[in-house]
Amino acid sequence: LSTWDNAIELKEKLIEQKKKQKKGLMQLLLTGKKRLKGFSGEWRKYKLGSLCSIKKGVQLNKLELDDKGAYAAINGGIGASGYTDLWNTEANKITISEGGNSCGFVNYITEKFWCGGHCYVLEINKILENNIFLFHILKFNQIKIMRLRVGSGLPNIQKKDLSNFILLVPNNEEQTAIANVLSTADKEIELHEKQLGELK
Repeated sequence: LSTWDNAIELKEKLIEQKKKQKKGLMQLLLTGKKRLKGFSGEWRKYKLGSLCSIKKGVQLNKLELDDKGAYAAINGGIGASGYTDLWNTEANKITISEGGNSCGFVNYITEKFWCGGHCYVLEINKILENNIFLFHILKFNQIKIMRLRVGSGLPNIQKKDLSNFILLVPNNEEQTAIANVLSTADKEIELHEKQLGELK
């Protein structure tokens, strides 16, 4: 049993190390401080609203949700609010929580889902060819996005404030290259977390 405990502890330390490495990569690559080989030129400033459309979802009654539906209902929290047999949003979309204690939380949903009334979904335009790049740079700026919240009882983020949020963006080829590096780091962390689960 002690041998297994040691293996689990080592794996947990490795995962923590990989997460720190990814955070460092994000700090360098998503600010333009370090450029990948073959890329140069200035990054341009854009308002988020000029890079994508920002749409608010449709609220479902709690009675319409359960824990066995085919599709997750993504609302103002970090995880699913429940499940339903209905969906209103295609897979592989970026969401940002609009209201509640978690407003400003950035997520990437890989399956069809129901976008709730306290959730924004983003649709990229031609300036951004890479949805994954936008997710990574928004996740990197998540704390700043959370600072856009207004109100005290039930805080929320106004669409106009989100639309005016400024991002520094490279050309499409560099976006894709950066997204590939960060996604590879994510996959490595996911693999180690799966192995940790198996050890436990």
